[in-house]
This record gives sequence, C-alpha cells and structure tokens, in this order.
Amino acid sequence: MTRSPARPLARVTRMATLALACAATQAGATAPSEVRFSRTDMVVEHVTASSPRPYADVKKDLETRLGRLDDSIRAKLKAGDVDALRAGLTKAAGKDGLVIHYVGVHGDWLILKGARGDVTEYFIGNILSAVEMTSANPAAGLYAPLRVIVYASPKGGSVIEWDRPSTQLSQYHDADIDAMGRSLDERLERLVTSTLSTGQ
Repeated sequence: MTRSPARPLARVTRMATLALACAATQAGATAPSEVRFSRTDMVVEHVTASSPRPYADVKKDLETRLGRLDDSIRAKLKAGDVDALRAGLTKAAGKDGLVIHYVGVHGDWLILKGARGDVTEYFIGNILSAVEMTSANPAAGLYAPLRVIVYASPKGGSVIEWDRPSTQLSQYHDADIDAMGRSLDERLERLVTSTLSTGQ
C-alpha cells in the first residue's frame, strides 16, 4: 500500500469574500445581486493499494461483504420510521461499518472506446457516521459517501485507490468530524487490506 505525497486540490489561497455584481435587467430596471465566493487551500492524501489477487475476485468479495443502501432502507426513511431506519442502517453496515451507496460502472462505459474494461467505482459510506458529521457542519456531506475505485492492474492483479477521509475532512476544523474521519480511515484500510488479501 502506497500513499502519494499530499497534493493541493485548490490552487487559490483562502481569500477574502469576493463579491460579483450581476446586473439583471427586467422591465427597464436593473436589479444588482451579489454572489460571494471563498476559497480554501487544502491537501489530500491519496492512497493506492495493490495485490496479485484477480480483479474479479476482489470485486466479488467487496460486493458480497458490504451491505447496500437499498429501497427497503429508503422506504423507512420516507415513512419517517426512525427506529426501523436506524436498525436497518446498522444491519446494512455490518462488521465493516460501511455500505455501498452507488456503483459507477466505468469499465462498462469503456465500450464507447471499443471494449469493456475492468474498472468499478464504489460510493461507500455509513449514513449513521455521515449524520454525525453533517449535523456538525452540513458541508461535510460533500465527502459522504466516500469514493473508492477498483481496477485490474496492467501488470496483473488488482488496484484499489481512494482519498484518505481524514485529510478531506480536516478543512472543517471540527473535533467530532476529525474523529469520524480517522474512524473512516481505519475502516477503509481494514476493508481494502482484507479484500486484496490473496488468502481468501
């Protein structure tokens, strides 16, 4: 498992609020409005893990061991049944504490370039963890769920890559969010280590 050097995601230093005056003409009158931007430098640690285990085995294991955010859970949310919803989310998270929210079939889309490929993106998270963060700062929802990509290595075996959650979430300077970020780091690393292990 390798971690690439922390890299800047935004090149513009934190700046004072920028006001943009937009002129909207309506019935001969000009109504100015303001859109305010603030920008923050941040660094994110990118992690790459690889092993000789075949892509098909890694993909199958990942999809088998993790629960899904499915329609039964969404129905409980729609009904507002909080106790049943919490129980359903806890069960889906299982021993790994993570659930597949969505799957990005990037490999299938490669048919547009001539042939399908072995590339799958997983949007993985835990709603119970996410609400602990978004209740502290709604903007933390930008990183819930997390994104993990799995692909077949040209050299054989499989590769899994992701951005380390704690380094994404540290920009919010909140102790509770930082703690959850570290917990997600650990959960992801355990999951990836187990999934890529050839001793399955």
